[in-house]
Amino acid sequence: MSIVRRGLLLAIFLPPLLLAGCGGSGGDAEVRLLNASTGYSALDLYFTTDTSNVPGTPQIDDVATGAVSSYTGIGPASYEEYFVSHGVSSSNALETTKETLSKNEHRTFIAYGDQGSFGMAEINEDQNAPNSGYAYVQVLNADTDAGAVDVYLTSSGISLNNVSPNFGDVAAGSPTGYTSIADGTYELRITGTGKKSDLRFSLPSLTLSDKEIITLIVTETPGGYLVNVMALPQQGSLTTYANPYARVRAVIGLSSATSVAAAVGSTTLLSGAPKTAVGTYQLVPVGTDSVTLTVDGTTVSVPDETLAAGQDYTFLVYGSSGSVRESWIEDNNIPPASGYSSVRLVNAMSASGDPISLSVDFEPVATDVALGNASSYDTSVVSTSTGTVTATDYSTSATLYSQTSATLDSGAVYTMFMFGSASSPIGELSKDR
Repeated sequence: MSIVRRGLLLAIFLPPLLLAGCGGSGGDAEVRLLNASTGYSALDLYFTTDTSNVPGTPQIDDVATGAVSSYTGIGPASYEEYFVSHGVSSSNALETTKETLSKNEHRTFIAYGDQGSFGMAEINEDQNAPNSGYAYVQVLNADTDAGAVDVYLTSSGISLNNVSPNFGDVAAGSPTGYTSIADGTYELRITGTGKKSDLRFSLPSLTLSDKEIITLIVTETPGGYLVNVMALPQQGSLTTYANPYARVRAVIGLSSATSVAAAVGSTTLLSGAPKTAVGTYQLVPVGTDSVTLTVDGTTVSVPDETLAAGQDYTFLVYGSSGSVRESWIEDNNIPPASGYSSVRLVNAMSASGDPISLSVDFEPVATDVALGNASSYDTSVVSTSTGTVTATDYSTSATLYSQTSATLDSGAVYTMFMFGSASSPIGELSKDR
C-alpha cells in the first residue's frame, strides 16, 4: 500500500475516534445552567476532573438572573463542579459539588437564593414520557424566603376550600417527584402550606400538553412573601410568569381625623379607620392604578401609583386632617437568619415633627428617622421574648415610648410604628411576617 493511500485512510478513520476520546458531541452529557437566583446577577459553572486544582475556565459562562443557558457537551466522567458569581475566581466558589455525568444524558442545574443563601438543585431531563392524554409535572421550590408552599392545578374559578393540593408542603431545595396529570388547561395557584386563603401566586391559564414533561419552579419576589413561577419543559425553553399582584397595606398616622378610607383601584385598604391605624396587607393587581383617599368625608388628591410584581408596600398617610400627606414605602419581608429578628422604624408622629430613633435592648436599630419615612431593616436583632423596645426623640434624646417584655420571634419581621405627639406618643410593634 502506498504512503499516500495509507495517509488518506488515516484521515478518514481517525477523527471520529479522536472526537470520542476528547468529549465531543457524540456521546457527551448535555448540561445547562438556570440562574433562578435574585442575589447573583450572573453565574458561571465550571467542571473539572482535577480535584487538586481550582479550574481556570468555565464551561458555562455569564448566565443572567432569570435566564437558562444553552446546552454544553461535557464528556462522561466524574467531576467536581464550581458555581461561581460571574467575573469572580473559581477559588471563591459559591458552592462546589461532585457529580458523575453519563453518556448522552441531559441535566439542568438550577441556582437559586439571595446573597449569602445560595442553593443548587438539578433536574434529570431524560424522564420517559407519560401515557397518552397525560403530562408529567414536578415542582421545585427555589424560594428560600417563602417557606413551604402548596401548589394547586384546578379548573378555572374553582374554590380551593374543598380541593387538596397537587403538591403539598413543598419545601425549598429539591424537586418533588413527577405527578401524572391529565393534559389540558388549568388555573395554577400557590398558597402557604395548609393555608388556602394565603394566596402567594395565581395564573389563570397554564396548558399542559399531551405527554409533556415539565418542572414548575417557584422563585423569589422583591417583597419576600409572594412568589413568581418559571416553567421549564424537559429539554425545552424557559417561560417566566411574574406575580400578577403586589401586597399593599394602609397605615394612618394623622394628628386629627375621625374616619379615613383608602383604596387602590377597586381594592379597599381601609374603611372608617381612626386617625391612627395599621391595616393588613391586601393583594392588588400590579401596574399603574388610581389611589383613593378620603379623610372625614373629604377626598384627598393622591397621584396614581405603579406597583411592581411581588413587591410589598406600606401606603402611609400622615399630617393633619387639613393638611394630609402620604408616602409609599417599599417593605422587605424577607425573613432574617434563624435566631434573629428583622426590625425597622416608621415615623408617623404627625403631631411632633421631630426625627426619632429606635433601640432594642438598648442597642440602636434606627437613628434620625424623619416624619413620613422608614428606617432600613436591622436584621441582626437577637430574637427574644423579653426584649425592651425604646423609641426616642432624636433631637432631645427624650424617651417617647418603651415596651418591655416585647416578643421578637426568630425569623420574623417587625415594624415599630410611632404615632401621636411628644406628650402623647403611641407605639405599635407590628409583626409583618
